Amino acid sequence: MTVILDKHKIFYASVPKTGCSSLKFAFFELENGFPFQHFRTNGVSKHIHNVGYRTLVRSGFPDERIKDFHRIAFVREPIARLLSAYGNRVIYHQELSLKKAAAGLEEHKLEPTPDLDQFIDRFAYYRQAHPSILHHTRPSTIFLGMDPGYYSRIYTLPEMDQFARDISERVGQTVTVGRSQTGGPKFKVDDLTKKQKQKLRKFYKADYDAFGAYF
Repeated sequence: MTVILDKHKIFYASVPKTGCSSLKFAFFELENGFPFQHFRTNGVSKHIHNVGYRTLVRSGFPDERIKDFHRIAFVREPIARLLSAYGNRVIYHQELSLKKAAAGLEEHKLEPTPDLDQFIDRFAYYRQAHPSILHHTRPSTIFLGMDPGYYSRIYTLPEMDQFARDISERVGQTVTVGRSQTGGPKFKVDDLTKKQKQKLRKFYKADYDAFGAYF
């Protein structure tokens, strides 16, 4: 689940494509004293998100349990986050290929492994074609809520080193954060047309309203 460290009274609310894999690996090692390793049971792959810390939506937070915790979140400019999801999940992991999403693609009459223009043009339908695409492109406010004041500290990705220093000081030991899920081509917001940016800003309006001061 989203990370709860009772010993240190730390709560981390994760958001897909906002450093969450890297941060969960760091928190796992802090909590257990050894790094997480992927493994398989009965032929099923186990990873940090399904056997370690599952990502929770805001409505699922255990508010009473964490009411006096140091609550942390990371935020990212919404369109940049969407482009990261496209490069990593669509291109690198091929989650909209016929092999992985045939039923969803057929249902919505979609081309497999769309280029960026196709993906944005039919964004609403491609999101429905594979559960992972839906998950990784949900607005951050689904996971964090609308109130930045709920969190003790909100970081952006360029502040990762500062986060590591802050947590190290809080727990009294060195915490390091690596980089995970970096595969795939990199796209920039400036690669998009004005119309595409307007479409995505409308979709992620709640993110801009709630956390726009951070990006």
